[in-house]
Amino acid sequence: MSASRAASALVLLLLVACQAAAPSPTVNTQPSTIPASPTIPASPMPTEAPTAAATALESPTYVAPTLAPFPLSANEMIPVVPIIPTGFSAPVALTAHDHLYFSLPANARDINNSMPSQRYGTVQEGTEADAHLGLDYSMNTGTPVLAAAPGTVVWASYGLLFNSEFYIEDPYGISVVIRHDFGYDGERLFTIYAHLSEANVEVGEYVERGEVIARSGSTGQSTGPHLHFEVRVGTNTIYFTRNPELWIASEDRGVLAGLLTTSKDALLFNRLVEITSRDTGQRWTMYTYATVFKLLPDDYYDENFVLSDLPAGTYEIAIPYLGTWQRVDVEIKPGMVTYFHFRGTDGYFFDTPPSPTLGFVPGD
Repeated sequence: MSASRAASALVLLLLVACQAAAPSPTVNTQPSTIPASPTIPASPMPTEAPTAAATALESPTYVAPTLAPFPLSANEMIPVVPIIPTGFSAPVALTAHDHLYFSLPANARDINNSMPSQRYGTVQEGTEADAHLGLDYSMNTGTPVLAAAPGTVVWASYGLLFNSEFYIEDPYGISVVIRHDFGYDGERLFTIYAHLSEANVEVGEYVERGEVIARSGSTGQSTGPHLHFEVRVGTNTIYFTRNPELWIASEDRGVLAGLLTTSKDALLFNRLVEITSRDTGQRWTMYTYATVFKLLPDDYYDENFVLSDLPAGTYEIAIPYLGTWQRVDVEIKPGMVTYFHFRGTDGYFFDTPPSPTLGFVPGD
């Protein structure tokens, strides 16, 4: 937990220090093969005797948060984002700390891969400085790219990284940036659409959710046609990106966010996580964030692992630790973020972090 977040919690007098009970985890007697770690080595293994703990996650009561508008200029106010408690179309915020405000930046039928080819916080090539700052969606060149929410276009050209449209070697290639009508926790929100073949909007143009703003491509530093999508909070630079999977609403689906640490709260970098549906048997093989360089976890969840677009149902979480698979079941609910903390040999806990919102008490 960052110092600023701890300070904020003290000011708001919302410290929560309850520890989960420890029922026996789900055990699979069949041996599992632990895949090799990608690119950079996994974090060191602590020398502890393995145990496991878990608790059932309570379903929170719906609380519609009030997102206070803040001034853009002396004569202009940013509208409050609307909250829609049913239907689970963006925007959705079923608890005061969630923000599923954006829609998928393309039609689902146009995306070639069932899950992003590269996720936030991963490193496929190079060093920690090359940590991925968004989601990559594989799609054919020329596929329509859609605005994830209403707002004003503030960039539509080459040169985003260096803020110079004349720098055509920019790694983002042709890109579009939208500054949205609404904010979160008093901060501006921006979405970025990169590696485009063409931009179909101009700076200053207002766009609606779902409007075609560009065509996908492979410009900039790209290994093939795809759409790179980012969410930035507060400032439109690479140092203010957040994991888009915590911001994109999905029809009747939920999000799993986790914090993986040792029992002494040291982050577990680049650590394997397997998520398996108990209903269908489908399995997702994931890794935690590979670094903290340039990466900003959510202000509330402080996560280093996110998997979104999960159909509602029961899932098994499996994490290899000290040569043993630590397993537990979790329930995913639509339109919501389910949180867990894996704390090394202490096992799994499902107590949500203290809310930073004054006056919000889970269950009220």
